[in-house]
Amino acid sequence: MVGQGATLSKGSCRLVFVGEDGDLYQTGPRPRLQPRAQRLTWGWESAESDGRLYYVWPSYSPDGSLVACFGVRPGSGEGQEAGLYAVTEDGVSMHEIWRTSRAVPIGESWSPDSSRIAILLQAADGLSLEVANVRQPGETIIVERGSPLFWSWSPVENMLAVHTGGSHSVYDDARLAIFDTRDGCEQIASLSPGEFRTPAWSPDGRRLAYVDAGEEGREFLAIYRLDDRVSEIVQPVEGHSAMLWSPDGRFLAISQALGETPHLFTGVSLVDVRTGRVKVVSDDNVVSFFWSPCSERLLTLSFSESGGMQWSSLDVFGTRETIESRFYPSRELVYFCWFFDQFAMSHPLVSPDGRSLTFAGHVTTPGGQKLDGETAVYIQSLVDPGPPERIGPGHFGCWDAHVR
Repeated sequence: MVGQGATLSKGSCRLVFVGEDGDLYQTGPRPRLQPRAQRLTWGWESAESDGRLYYVWPSYSPDGSLVACFGVRPGSGEGQEAGLYAVTEDGVSMHEIWRTSRAVPIGESWSPDSSRIAILLQAADGLSLEVANVRQPGETIIVERGSPLFWSWSPVENMLAVHTGGSHSVYDDARLAIFDTRDGCEQIASLSPGEFRTPAWSPDGRRLAYVDAGEEGREFLAIYRLDDRVSEIVQPVEGHSAMLWSPDGRFLAISQALGETPHLFTGVSLVDVRTGRVKVVSDDNVVSFFWSPCSERLLTLSFSESGGMQWSSLDVFGTRETIESRFYPSRELVYFCWFFDQFAMSHPLVSPDGRSLTFAGHVTTPGGQKLDGETAVYIQSLVDPGPPERIGPGHFGCWDAHVR
């Protein structure tokens, strides 16, 4: 078990992770200098239920004061007890925001003002996206129902873009809508989605990138402008698209799944949103990609020919550097990487200073063989050569998006 430790000093990058014991822990980017992680939760028993709570999918609030997570008791299917919790950054107190036994929680993300949390639930009648108010525990507002379902918060206002039902080119009930959740849940825009997953907000919150269904079966990368409510067509696309906006707002990184495997993407291109110019920066197959906060490079994750998975670093000019360490991801990280465009903003794997990334699983031998033992959480330096640093046994970790 990871040991307890002192609260992190101010001005540091913070990492929260799920330990092997099912509790949450917090540490910084250089655990050799701070070997004992700070414990944030203690799984507790309920008089009405058997078994302790196991915490999953932690994420820092944008203001850094809280960590959201789901608490789940052992069991499966409808009737399983699950709750949404907010833990203070020092681990002193934990508040239950919402609880259910009618659905299984799948994912969550914070609103930009840290007042609300969007939660995706799987119930017997399908998927639903609901919003819980941190300051008014107990009830949630149902935003949308449907399958598949992907969503993203505007980075500056409490507006949600929600994509359900796949492509309108294939399914008549597919839809992409923008909801204002500042006072209830009001739909303020409706768009025709193509074959993509998660809508991507620009950093200033005034534009939304998506794939438009178009006409006659043709689909296009498009950018919807909130100010004049017009969609600008950028370029035609093929296949199942995933996209992420660079932190400086200049580029859209985009890739398409063109083969039989929906979670394997072919190459990565950068679209300059000012000029519309497209530059291919990688021809390789990737499972997922993430922006560094500096907006000058992408971190990609792909299968290694020697076994396991491997990170690479791409700058915006297309120069690639392979990070030598290889690993087999934990089950939680596999799911994360399958839907990386959904979780990249809310659960960042790259530290806010751009110097480190985190992953969970089993590292490999030089020959690519998976090492035996429990899964562990690691930090890989992006500036210093060398193997990843083991933080402790665990399943999943992510950074606070800001240096505190």
